[in-house]
Amino acid sequence: MVQITGKYQLVENKNFYEFMLAVGAPEERAKAANKTGSILEVSVEGKKIICKNESPQYVTELVLDEEVEEKMPPDLVLLSTAKLDGNTITVKSKLKDGTPASVRTWVFGDSQLDSTITAEKDGKTLSASRIYKRI
Repeated sequence: MVQITGKYQLVENKNFYEFMLAVGAPEERAKAANKTGSILEVSVEGKKIICKNESPQYVTELVLDEEVEEKMPPDLVLLSTAKLDGNTITVKSKLKDGTPASVRTWVFGDSQLDSTITAEKDGKTLSASRIYKRI
């Protein structure tokens, strides 16, 4: 099985800026989030998955197979459930009112992490991906 724990550097975004704008992020926030080079540190402690993002700086703590409150910058709170299947973590998130928000899929490899996010907006499926190299 591939090691999940580690540090990853964002090296490429595909449609991420456009995705952020489409889901309602302000342009300045979308531009900042679209920059490459930031570091993501992922650790696993039992059923807990901890993701520390360098820029913007925030920490996400998920618990496998349990719904938890996930605070996303700047002030969004999601109810998220993470599942682990081999080298893939899938996180399904919804708003507090139960409205589906997004599905994130993280596929861990020996040298990289491929992250995909999808969301529905106005009857359309939006998606973006981010590629991180293991450092």
